[in-house]
This record gives sequence, C-alpha cells and structure tokens, in this order.
Amino acid sequence: MNHVSADIFLPVFGTAQFQYERGFNKNMTASLSMGGKFSSGIFRVEGIDGNRIMTDDFNFKGFKLIPEFRWYVQKTSTPYYGFYVGAYAKFQRTKDEIKGIYIAEDETQHELQIDAKIRTFGYGLQVGYKLEVYKSFFVDFIIFGPGLTFNTFELKEKVPVPEAFYDDLSEALSNYGIFEQWGADFEINPNGETERIALPALRYGIKVGYSF
Repeated sequence: MNHVSADIFLPVFGTAQFQYERGFNKNMTASLSMGGKFSSGIFRVEGIDGNRIMTDDFNFKGFKLIPEFRWYVQKTSTPYYGFYVGAYAKFQRTKDEIKGIYIAEDETQHELQIDAKIRTFGYGLQVGYKLEVYKSFFVDFIIFGPGLTFNTFELKEKVPVPEAFYDDLSEALSNYGIFEQWGADFEINPNGETERIALPALRYGIKVGYSF
C-alpha cells in the first residue's frame, strides 16, 4: 500500500513538504519527505543588531530530504493506521545573501555582501498517530519527534571585509537566539567556514493524505 501526504501548516512558515510512504510488511513502512523553503513565512527572522555588526533580516531558502522508518504498533482493520513509533534522518541545505554594515575597531564602515550557506544533517525518533477519516483519505499527526542536528556554516564574501570581522561575527552569532540558549560555540575561520555545530531539534506536524 502507498500513502502520499502533505503538511498543511508548513506553508505558513514558508515551506512546502510532501511525503511518499510505502509498506514493506504488515506493520512497517519506509518513506521519504521532500520539501522546499521559499521564505521565512509569517515569522520574521531578525538579523544581527550589535555594536559592530548590523544586518538585514535573514530569509534562508533551500531544500530538505527526510527519510523515515515507521513501526505501527496498534492493530487496525486497515494496515498502517493508528499509533506508530519510528526513526528519521534529515538532510537540509539553505542559503541567503547577508547584507549590512560592519564597523571595524578604527571606526571605518564596511559594506556586507556575503553569500551564506547552511548544511544540516540530523536524526531522531518520533511518535505519531495516523487516522483514516474518509475512505482512503487520512490525517497523520506527528506528535513528538526529538532529535539532534549537526550544522555547518559557509560564508563567501562578495565584497571584501577585514579579517577581524569573522571574530566579531563568531561572538555575535554565539549570542544570537537559539545559539545562545544552547551554548553553541561559533568559531568562523578566515575562510568563512565553521566546524559542525550540534543543536537539538523537535519534529512535529499534521499531514493530510491519500492511500492507494
């Protein structure tokens, strides 16, 4: 049996995502979700507003792939419905052009035009419930999906900036949003790259779909 579905709320956050799921025995399935991020959605992602670095708001765009395994633990009249547990992996690549101003120690101003890329690999576990609502139509609730992601940042200058900029940027990002909350240690080298940065993740959502 094949199931296709789409997350009905992700477009609000600037993302479209679709999933294909196929059973390979009486209570186990494998699936692949494919998605594209086309904007920040209704929530603005604020830029950096520090003493030396000021940037426009961020608007990263890109794609992601999520392979997934599920084990349906509840016996139902139709296969692959009811409660399930599973595991997933996540591959994502996004990019944005960072624009702003950098003020060096000698008070000179430098224009920022930097192409930024983020590569993400993650994995986790999840619990959910799939409900058949009308004939072959269903609603899939991903209730809880804790995970861990590893992120690599890459910056490419379009306009040259002083080497000291990267030290100031490392400090600014370490104090930015979720990175500050989880104590992420940014170290951006003069080549504009970071080591892999580990961050927690939580997967959840509501999908509607059709089985055939």
